[in-house]
Amino acid sequence: MKALLNLLLGLVGAGIVAAIVLFFVTRADEEEDAAPPAENAVVRMSTQGVVANIERKLEATSGRPLEVRCPKKVDESIGTTFRCSVRAEGGRDRIAIASVEIRGAGGQFGWTSRPVEAAAPAP
Repeated sequence: MKALLNLLLGLVGAGIVAAIVLFFVTRADEEEDAAPPAENAVVRMSTQGVVANIERKLEATSGRPLEVRCPKKVDESIGTTFRCSVRAEGGRDRIAIASVEIRGAGGQFGWTSRPVEAAAPAP
């Protein structure tokens, strides 16, 4: 009878130790599986609206049709800057550069332009 009691106490003790080990092992797995804190994901935006805005305003100023080329997509974060080239419609040479900056939420932007100085002809 004493041997049976010792055996039962040993099994109960082993069960308690196993339960404690299992508890800590599963807790460690839960911590590893927890999603890392979300970093600010880069949100890309199309520049079609930027191109249309620059073309419309520069065409009104210059009185001639223009073609503006910007990167297709840019980071929508405030402070992002990029440049666009301005050409006469159908022309190959750049006549101006538009510098664009994302200034507000949702891709609100501002821009300035400056003419490109023509290259001096070779002597």
